[in-house]
Amino acid sequence: MGVKIYADAGSNLFPEILKAKDLDIKVVSMKLYIKDQEYNCYDENFNTQEVSKLFYEELNGNNNIRTSLINPNDYLEAFKDDIAKGNQIICVTMAKGISGTYQSACIARDMINEEQGREMVYVLDSATAGFGEGIQAIKLAREAEYGKSFSSLIKEAEEFKFKVRSEFTVDDINFLARTGRVNKVVAKIANVLKIKVLLKGSVESTIVSTAKVAGRKLSLKKLTKQVIDYIRKPDNQTVYITHCNCLEDANKMKNELMQNGINNVEIYDYDLVTGSHLGPNALAVFYIGDNREFDKPLPFTQNSDAKVRKTDLVK
Repeated sequence: MGVKIYADAGSNLFPEILKAKDLDIKVVSMKLYIKDQEYNCYDENFNTQEVSKLFYEELNGNNNIRTSLINPNDYLEAFKDDIAKGNQIICVTMAKGISGTYQSACIARDMINEEQGREMVYVLDSATAGFGEGIQAIKLAREAEYGKSFSSLIKEAEEFKFKVRSEFTVDDINFLARTGRVNKVVAKIANVLKIKVLLKGSVESTIVSTAKVAGRKLSLKKLTKQVIDYIRKPDNQTVYITHCNCLEDANKMKNELMQNGINNVEIYDYDLVTGSHLGPNALAVFYIGDNREFDKPLPFTQNSDAKVRKTDLVK
């Protein structure tokens, strides 16, 4: 008996990554539909690069792209073998503020724990997605290898998660507006004025803006500068860059980070589950800092009560 680590398909932990890093993490798959063809994200036969290229090309034309939510039965099915063996489970999920996957995992957790008469499953809201979730799952898996107890792993995970910084920029903010993740009026103003926004996963498990700049080039420069300013102990961690079919920009960011002493940088395709909400040419970076805070949050979120003025957007 031991502790097993699970993540969902929003974690960016593709099968080839788990294999290369020798990670004992079980990823609960999600279905992806491109032109009505069904793909099981993260299955062993999933060709990440091939499907990613097709996915973002089709998404650019807004053609027949769908993703499915993991339901409670999917989690029950995924957990059943480990529960039967007496293993306890820590399941890391996408932020509860951006996906219903967390709630599905909680329903499965409650059913299993009630049936077993003790805590067998713990669900960790990563308060982010992509490799922000993936970093948390990786740390848990490494710590579990040392035989740490279920309770100590949970305590460490809850203390660690807000040190994981998830920051990104999008080429077309309308992709986020369509799914209600940013205000549609604000998105329209930003596009008219050719403003690019930088965003992050917040401690409230939502998406918030961190900066606004004029144009793509400045947005990438600003995103890179944020990493340089807020990273802690760069020699002891891996920085993950993920991209939505914009590898050239990802390589430029990697080179800039390495020129500033951040040497452990890996580039991957952005996970397709949350990538469908960011759109083609989105670029994200994930790393560890002291916390997720910036000096001043900006009023770009759907839930913000702040009024947005054109003068605010062009400062």
